[in-house]
Amino acid sequence: MRFLALFLSVVFAFQMTMFPYAAQADVSYDAAAGVKGEAPVNKVGSLLLAGGLAVMAGTAITIATASSSGNVTQLSGNTFKTSMSGNTVRGQAYFDNGPKLSQIDAQSNSDYVELTDGSRVNGPVSNVTEQSLRVGGQEVSMSSVASIHSSRVFNFTCTTGANPKMTFTSTGVKPAAVKTTKTSSSSGEHSTMTKVIVTGIVLAGVACAIAIPVAIACSNRGHNNRGNQAQNQLAQAMLFQNLSRNRIDSGP
Repeated sequence: MRFLALFLSVVFAFQMTMFPYAAQADVSYDAAAGVKGEAPVNKVGSLLLAGGLAVMAGTAITIATASSSGNVTQLSGNTFKTSMSGNTVRGQAYFDNGPKLSQIDAQSNSDYVELTDGSRVNGPVSNVTEQSLRVGGQEVSMSSVASIHSSRVFNFTCTTGANPKMTFTSTGVKPAAVKTTKTSSSSGEHSTMTKVIVTGIVLAGVACAIAIPVAIACSNRGHNNRGNQAQNQLAQAMLFQNLSRNRIDSGP
């Protein structure tokens, strides 16, 4: 039993060293102080994270991954437009730093902001805070913003209390896939040849449709002419026979 206990302790120590679990603290929310605590995260948009952890303190947020030497920051930024319903905090997060920033930038190719008056401002979104943001080279008050669409802005939800659960969804517009069609000179030649062959077949069919009835009609005329000639010859023979009989009966 002592040997088994020693073996299990060694295995546990090895697991914690090689595959550490991300530490987490209870998540709480205060309208004035913001979100506070830590929650496990496995992805931000389409960015996958192994042993990810979201660390929140007021409006500051950091996305880190666990390693043998401790947590390693991958993204950092701030939260805004947070609110709470039941035991779930909802809001948006803007990331502007970290080694994974280039990967989330690749998730969208068109930043824009829709305003409450129905207009739209295009351009890169930056300097997002609880009060304002910059888009298309101009500063816009957050009170005038209806929605933000950017590769660096994510909607998030996080449950409060022990064992919190947190998810991120992108607000950016995904790049459209472009399909290219290759056209070669040989394919054009094949297409032209096919059209010529089809046209020849159609013309040949039309010619046959005209020639066959004409041939049949001519054949019928030929048969009719030969029949008429035979009838005429027979009538002449009978007439000659009758004349001969009449001469014999009348005598010299």
